[in-house]
Amino acid sequence: MEKKWYPQMDGLRTAAAAAVVMIHVSAGSAGGAAQVCNQLARFAVPLFILLSAFGHGAPGQNLMQPVPLFLRRMKRILPPFWLWSALYLSLDALFGRPHAAPLWDLISGGAYMHLYFIVVLVQFELLYVPLYRAVERAPYQTLLLSGLITLVMQALLCGAQLGLCRLPALPVPYSSLFVPYLLFYTVGLWLRRRDALPVSGSGKRLVCIGLLWIVSAAAVLWTVRRFPTLGSLSLRPDLTVYVFTSGLLLWELGSMVRQMPRPVRRLSELSFALYLSHPLVMRLWNEWTVRQEPVIYLRLWQSWLMTFAGGLLIAGLVSCLPHGSLLGGAPHRKSNKITEGKHGEKTRNKSI
Repeated sequence: MEKKWYPQMDGLRTAAAAAVVMIHVSAGSAGGAAQVCNQLARFAVPLFILLSAFGHGAPGQNLMQPVPLFLRRMKRILPPFWLWSALYLSLDALFGRPHAAPLWDLISGGAYMHLYFIVVLVQFELLYVPLYRAVERAPYQTLLLSGLITLVMQALLCGAQLGLCRLPALPVPYSSLFVPYLLFYTVGLWLRRRDALPVSGSGKRLVCIGLLWIVSAAAVLWTVRRFPTLGSLSLRPDLTVYVFTSGLLLWELGSMVRQMPRPVRRLSELSFALYLSHPLVMRLWNEWTVRQEPVIYLRLWQSWLMTFAGGLLIAGLVSCLPHGSLLGGAPHRKSNKITEGKHGEKTRNKSI
């Protein structure tokens, strides 16, 4: 399969994976540097949604057969989701905190806090064909409508968090629904349909985007300081703006280098397995350390480094297994060659 390849995508995936680890190790922080890092890392999950849409939205697909398309993608997503969910459920039971409804948690993402991303992604895959056709036929109208739906839903979530309104109870959290993420997915499809993203960096553009990022980051931090109860909420209008400025900044930084370093490319390949496995490091460490006398506490950077390195080690080991893709590992590839296109853009020829 030959398709246009943007090396900046590797940088975005790597940054998002590192940010997800930061969100989890700094969760529950009430102030200080840990809260700042927690809030500034919250671009990660929406950016992963955007990147997933970009990766799946290649032109020329056979949309007349949506079921085989859906099953092919679920083959990559669902087995790791179920296996890691079963592992986390088993650990909770082993450590004396069994779930009241383990079967429901196994399929709804309730086995561990971060698995809701997979549930959201599955919903978007179910809606992929109508969303793709909407972006294809009426791109700007679709973007406008999805933006309106996303921001209204996020505003309602903020209102409920502040006690200004009450949302009806659902079997799953609202963060596990596709609605608050709709804009990110449609933007990913729209960008892939255009397939004309800048591949060379510009110093002036970098400065402008950097200033926009600073303003959006300041708005995020001001919101949390002004409304502390919103600090645990990842779906807010201010964060939505911040997600896009962060994505633009990361893209421009990636465009300033001629080629992504090999470690970044490898981290990008392992990002899915890292996302699934890093809570295992946190879980085992917490269970061990609370049994020590005195209890061992790590600084934020130490906790992040331990969790990131441990999760990356697990991701690498999983990817080396013969059927490691069942656990989210990077698929084995026979060839991975890069060639130059007619306009200088790079294409990647993959043989799986």
